[in-house]
Amino acid sequence: MTEKFQAVIVGSDISAYAFARELNDAYGIKPIIFSRFTQTVLIDSQIVTTYQADTSTDEKTIEELLFLGSRLKKEDPAQKLFLLANSDNLIVLLAHHRKDLEKYFIVPVPELDAIEKVADKESFDELATSVGMKVPGSFYVSFDKMTKEELMTQLPSADFVYPLIAKPANSSAYDLLRLNHGFKKVYVLDNESQLLQLWNDLFEAGFDDKFIVQKFVQGAETALYSITTYVDSKGDVTLLSSAHVLLQEHQPATLGIPCSMITTSYPMLFEQVQRFFAELKKQGFTYFGFANFDVKRDEETGEFYFFEVNPRIGRNHFYITGAGANPMEFLVSDIIENDPKKRVIASKKVLYTIIPKRLLLRYIDNPTMRKEIKALYRDGNVINPTLNENDKSLKRVIYQYLAMLKQIKKFRTFYPKLTKSGF
Repeated sequence: MTEKFQAVIVGSDISAYAFARELNDAYGIKPIIFSRFTQTVLIDSQIVTTYQADTSTDEKTIEELLFLGSRLKKEDPAQKLFLLANSDNLIVLLAHHRKDLEKYFIVPVPELDAIEKVADKESFDELATSVGMKVPGSFYVSFDKMTKEELMTQLPSADFVYPLIAKPANSSAYDLLRLNHGFKKVYVLDNESQLLQLWNDLFEAGFDDKFIVQKFVQGAETALYSITTYVDSKGDVTLLSSAHVLLQEHQPATLGIPCSMITTSYPMLFEQVQRFFAELKKQGFTYFGFANFDVKRDEETGEFYFFEVNPRIGRNHFYITGAGANPMEFLVSDIIENDPKKRVIASKKVLYTIIPKRLLLRYIDNPTMRKEIKALYRDGNVINPTLNENDKSLKRVIYQYLAMLKQIKKFRTFYPKLTKSGF
């Protein structure tokens, strides 16, 4: 029998709701949503308990978590508590304050040095190539202690042919800057002048970490893949699942986040992921928790390239549940029951989508893929975390309708028609 426990979910976006649904579906609990504001995805939800907290700074976030943890422990000393989060900066924050937080909570995130090792794209590339993963050609620029004049000389070699991809080497160091100054999550650069303008804008905004310029791997959005894993408290990979991306979001704040995917199993890639974590463990790093890999298949060569790994489960993690394995059951079995599950590959084929069917099909021009999507709809193998039969009310039905309309408007504004590159 599972011991009594409660989860505190830091955040209130669609991934937070998916966490809550997975826990509610499996254990019947109503997790606590810990956030400053309650987003519309949680409107009138009956499967969560909301806790409004001042999260305006990292210090206040930790203070509020410690206050809540103390209160919950006083109310029920026997109840186990654990934290969940799904943004790079929050994962780093929890890892950094692990010692204080563990007075009340189990903190299932990697150790800080392990996060730094895998989340920094330069060190990720080194580790990935050492275990046989292919990575795109990359050029790194460190803004730390560099003058503006020096920065303007930082250009990739001639074999980097435009268009090129530019993004932060460490997302957690960039998140607040992106939110406060309106920077994009990822940049597609068509020429050198655009690259130099980006360097100038980042410098003026006070960016002082590393940025990466990557060679473009040929292929549209449908050449992208997501791999999600759970690494248990012993350092063993016990859950593997993957999905083939059909379409990504295109508004600047969420550019590159998949909104439609088909779950698909790739044993060859799973083997590489297991070697990655085995090597990380061999090097003395303690990785514990979820991880999400971004992968792309080169449409010209057929080879798979690993772009990065995020030390968190990923915004679209409900696709794992659709594929047949609720990730919260792996976590709870490990940290609450002290009985880690044996390795499972979640491989049931489903369509994960948070946009209307007609909108999705508008951006799919491959006849075989269109046929597969229609078949999944016909057979009822379509999932959306917010369409929950156990959390239904008039307000939530209205929210769903408005959310779908909003998606149509966003695509009309930021991606009005399909392009070959997906940008």
